Amino acid sequence: MGASNYVKVVREFAPAMKKRDFIIQIIACGRGVIAMQAWNAQVLAECADCFDYLSIHYYEKPDRYAEGPGDSALFWHQIGKLIAASNNLRIKLFVSEWNAQSIDWRTGLYCAGILNEFEKASDLVAMATPALWLRHVSATDWNNAFINFNHCTWFPAPNYVVMKLWRDHFAPNLLTLEGNPGPLNITATKGAELILKAVNPSTNAVPVVLSVKSGYKFSQAEFLLINPGSLQALNSLNEPHRVHPAPAALTIQGQSVRFTMPPFSTGVVTIK
Repeated sequence: MGASNYVKVVREFAPAMKKRDFIIQIIACGRGVIAMQAWNAQVLAECADCFDYLSIHYYEKPDRYAEGPGDSALFWHQIGKLIAASNNLRIKLFVSEWNAQSIDWRTGLYCAGILNEFEKASDLVAMATPALWLRHVSATDWNNAFINFNHCTWFPAPNYVVMKLWRDHFAPNLLTLEGNPGPLNITATKGAELILKAVNPSTNAVPVVLSVKSGYKFSQAEFLLINPGSLQALNSLNEPHRVHPAPAALTIQGQSVRFTMPPFSTGVVTIK
């Protein structure tokens, strides 16, 4: 329909909805392709006062499991600048479809990286949901689903395995990390426990020393690692748990925790 016609529809539709129910939240359609950033710019410039969320899609080629998450974050922050220049600074992003297009371990690495980027950009990205969510194994297209099934059973793709591990270790407060992470994509959060989520998409093992400033006494720590050993590793109906998290070694030395991220691995460290 073109951005100009879409703006006209939003300016007609959204106020009528708000008049009917002023609490309702309006989601406008954006574009998740860099070449179509002009659409986002025009919509935000001409009708930002009419909606609350801008919905974008962001898919990635599976071979871009390492650089893809960072590139997507750069794209979001470009939109953030457009929001800052609009007349509605309260607009947030809804990444309403995201994924890498495979079900091998590359999509697990990509998933871990982009989940970390969502968390780092939580002041801008308010909601996100992946696609494809469900897929029958007989389907002939879109082989990137989190849940794959037949008439008897199902198996989780690596992106499901990673998302569940991340969700099981959610903590609400994002912490500041200092130091050089090297090739790692890392976030740290705090609730009742300290949580570190790390992704190593590189070909080299990376030793990590996590030091916490004085005033926080360690009592116990655990490390859950997903390290299937190959980018082509995947789960299947016959082997549904080929890619899975398992306990891994770490050591506590005073105010520091030491562990190693193997090549092509993701992991969560919990410090009590």
